Amino acid sequence: MMMYQQMNSARLICFVKIIILACVMQALFGCSYLNFAAYKAHWGITFKGIPSMTALNNLAPEKSLIVSGRIIKPRKNKEPLLLIAVSNQYQQNEMVASIQIQKSTDIYMAFLPKGDYELLILADLDNSGDFETDEVVGRTLVHVNPDQSISGAVLKGPTITLDLNHPGQAAFHVRETVQPSSYVYSSLDDEFFDPQYGTMGLYYPTEFIYHNQGFIFSLEEYDPSKTMVLFVHGVAGTPRDWKFYAEKMDRSQYQPFFFYYPSGLQLDRLGAVLAQIIQYIGNSSTIHSPKIILVAHSMGGLVALSAINRLSENGIPSYLKMYCSFSTPYGGSDSAQYWTTKMPAKVPAWLDIGAKSNFIQTLGNRPIPDKLPFYLFFTYKTPSTSRQPENSDGAVSIRSQLNPLIQASATRVIGFNETHVGVLNSEAARELFFQLLHTVIEP
Repeated sequence: MMMYQQMNSARLICFVKIIILACVMQALFGCSYLNFAAYKAHWGITFKGIPSMTALNNLAPEKSLIVSGRIIKPRKNKEPLLLIAVSNQYQQNEMVASIQIQKSTDIYMAFLPKGDYELLILADLDNSGDFETDEVVGRTLVHVNPDQSISGAVLKGPTITLDLNHPGQAAFHVRETVQPSSYVYSSLDDEFFDPQYGTMGLYYPTEFIYHNQGFIFSLEEYDPSKTMVLFVHGVAGTPRDWKFYAEKMDRSQYQPFFFYYPSGLQLDRLGAVLAQIIQYIGNSSTIHSPKIILVAHSMGGLVALSAINRLSENGIPSYLKMYCSFSTPYGGSDSAQYWTTKMPAKVPAWLDIGAKSNFIQTLGNRPIPDKLPFYLFFTYKTPSTSRQPENSDGAVSIRSQLNPLIQASATRVIGFNETHVGVLNSEAARELFFQLLHTVIEP
């Protein structure tokens, strides 16, 4: 009886400790982080019990790669296309990814863990509204290995040539519904840009990537005769953060585009993805010489600068015309450095933001190339509710925003009496930004 009581007492104490820990975590990091920790634990148990590449992709997305390659089409097709990645690593014919391919592109993309895959492309040939087993119009094999990738982030996949006239069969049953697929949205108020997806990108990158089915979006079809203004949101953000700037932009000269990315992944990896996209756009036009302006807020500035460093390894490319950052923590965050040591489940991006991280140290010790006009917007309005131990904009210290080497590389440094988020709705900041656009782009 005594032993039974002792066991119950021990279980009660353990239960109370778990409740206390959960309450502390919720108070410090909020419900979103608590759900994230539970999510990681769930996929860890799932992978241990029933291993699969799908479970691995959700458990450790920071180890997965973006596989991207070309599609050769024998004719201009109207049929929707779907890419499926199939693995036999743990389960026979496991469908690890399915991504609908945008009609306007000749590029496929998938987010996959290390391993061997068969890539299939299906076309809705009978216009039934479904991709089906007997509609395979292209296939290839790919070995996904970080050692063969760009910075362990992007892997160049094999080219897939489509045969729309002689479809083949998949070795397993397929029935996927055709979904609308476009990079063009009429408004940033569209549900696609809802803040909930910014939270998804921070904590659940794999789900985010398959929800978005891409990284670049716009408010109109691409026109290479116009200057592309490529906006990069911050942590847990979405393109909607840039609505105040995009809605008043002179659309006769400029096109707002948006890098919509899962902000929880490693920042250097995200920089590699952004660099590849910019390079693809910059080299895609044979008639006009593309002009690209890169604009970033908060952590997005770290991603953007990582991309610039990659693009400028052999000199600044001619199509990159200007870089402008808003409230970016170039010196990292001391608080992020502290709290990441306390978290039971780690968000890779938070590890990179730490003031002493290898990413911050490497990025902060490399000046921005002189030939690239760089405008550093910093913010210094501290909200009354701020708990920052030093002068800040409520989220990032002024010291971090004005990292000495980065500041010295700037064409101009401009301060605004705005909060970290407030600068995204600042009339003064927007007006100055529009003026800068006209100074760096030739008529």
